[in-house]
Amino acid sequence: MNTTEVKSTRRLARRWPLLLLAAPAAVSIWAGWVGLGTMAGFGLVHPLPGIADGFQLNSAITLPIGVEAYSAYALGTWLTTRPMPATARRFAGWSSLVALLLGLVGQVVYHVLTTRGLDKAPLSVVVFVACLPVLVLGAGATLHHLLGDDTAGDETVQGHSTVRAEAVVGDDSGPAPEPVAAPQPPALQAPRPKPKPARRRAAKKPTPRPTVENYLIQVRAQLTPGVEPTAAWCRQATGCGVSTSHKLAAALAAERMEVTNPPMSGTTARGQEAAA
Repeated sequence: MNTTEVKSTRRLARRWPLLLLAAPAAVSIWAGWVGLGTMAGFGLVHPLPGIADGFQLNSAITLPIGVEAYSAYALGTWLTTRPMPATARRFAGWSSLVALLLGLVGQVVYHVLTTRGLDKAPLSVVVFVACLPVLVLGAGATLHHLLGDDTAGDETVQGHSTVRAEAVVGDDSGPAPEPVAAPQPPALQAPRPKPKPARRRAAKKPTPRPTVENYLIQVRAQLTPGVEPTAAWCRQATGCGVSTSHKLAAALAAERMEVTNPPMSGTTARGQEAAA
């Protein structure tokens, strides 16, 4: 027996008691809903007027198909171990219980009306039965959207975090299947800091050029009595240009002449003239 046959056998062994139990219940539930729908005004309708006038449909069959099918679907969604959003599992559980309760009430109402010999349902029962298809449609659409909502799965996902393959009975030839990790939501990236604007460097002020007076102060400090203040010596001492060095040499020569031959005052000059 291969792997496929083993899985099919296990599946049929689990399902056949359910089919045996559901068959008589389905007959009784179908008869009850159709009978209650007939009492509440459901009956033959022409769903395609002008297109297929001869086509007729008994609308009473919508009650067992809608209510009981949704209750079975929501119950299976609630009890499965498949990972799903917590909101969808919680809604499936509560709505399946409510659908089963509505089915129970419908069966009780039908049998009570039948035992009393009534052919038409009271007004409250008519309102109750007429609202059932709309309620089933809304509950089914809500559960379907919740199961397909990816944002709800980011909050809390019930069930196993990894999906493991079913163990194969009687087949040890191959290695055990590896668990498949469930997809994780993408990590949030931190915002990048904005670059700071570069500071402008303050413009450097130009260094003022030394004047002739500045050069004179330098050469006067370096001039000794035994040094001849020539232009070449001034240029070597200060590093000035040729024209400036000549000006410095002339100024130093004039200062040295004043020191050697100081100017005579007016009284001394008149005394020398009188002596002559």
